[in-house]
Amino acid sequence: MKKKMMTFAAVLCCTITISAQDAQEVRNRTYDITLDKVQYAHHGEKLSAGEAVGAVLSGVLTGQTSVEASKYEDDVKSAIVKGLSGAHRFRFNDGLLRLGDVVEDGNLIVDALITNIQAKSSSRTWKDKDGKTHVDTWYTGIVEAVLSVKDAKTGDVIANPTVRGRGNTSSTFSTSDQAIKDAINRLSNSVTSWLNQYKPLQANIIQGATAKKEKQKEVYIDLGSNEGAYVGLHMGVYEVSIIAGREAKSEIGKLKIEEVQGVDISLCKVQSGGKDIKAALDAGTRLRVISID
Repeated sequence: MKKKMMTFAAVLCCTITISAQDAQEVRNRTYDITLDKVQYAHHGEKLSAGEAVGAVLSGVLTGQTSVEASKYEDDVKSAIVKGLSGAHRFRFNDGLLRLGDVVEDGNLIVDALITNIQAKSSSRTWKDKDGKTHVDTWYTGIVEAVLSVKDAKTGDVIANPTVRGRGNTSSTFSTSDQAIKDAINRLSNSVTSWLNQYKPLQANIIQGATAKKEKQKEVYIDLGSNEGAYVGLHMGVYEVSIIAGREAKSEIGKLKIEEVQGVDISLCKVQSGGKDIKAALDAGTRLRVISID
């Protein structure tokens, strides 16, 4: 009987260990993301957000892209690709796979409608000490697109986020071209930011590190190099509770990874909420950590 109990305990131990490993993998699983269609609205045609979404879904556009905007089209497409490639939990499909090969649960296909490429100018007139008039001109570049994010397996549209890039020139010798290119670069960040909020990295605080009086200064989390942790990543700290069978989260602080110490562990600096985080750790409250970059 004793031998049977020991065997059962061993099996139970292994089962628990495997389940924990599986949960770790599922928690920050990565997915494939593919850019399918990129279309351009008529440069002189102003579209509302609703009209832009409709155009993406139907694939129907009127008119032609203006000559002025057309020279930036490839750059905007490249910026969108860069943004899709930079997200924490997505692998960009660069065309080596056909759409039919990326139909697993969670994989995404993205269409893009570029709705705006323009530069606005502002100027200031002034006179020097000799009474000569000068005009300083600055430019603001604006690039906007609406994405249609679809489930690769079902084809259902999950979301239609509007992504934007805005570039400002600070030199009076700059040009509208520079402002637009700066905006295009910032568009990439907007795409990546949306995806990172849609599928953030998640972790748990596993142990407090340094503390001072009633405030937590550093903590350890169970996120390491295997799941994409890197120095400088900002994360929010949340108390988790179950209300009527539903999970509720309440933010109590923020962290920044200061050292990745292994495949599944990192040391974080507490940037805010040190008092609440320490109180929660002392009380044994479950804390979840979610990336906010």
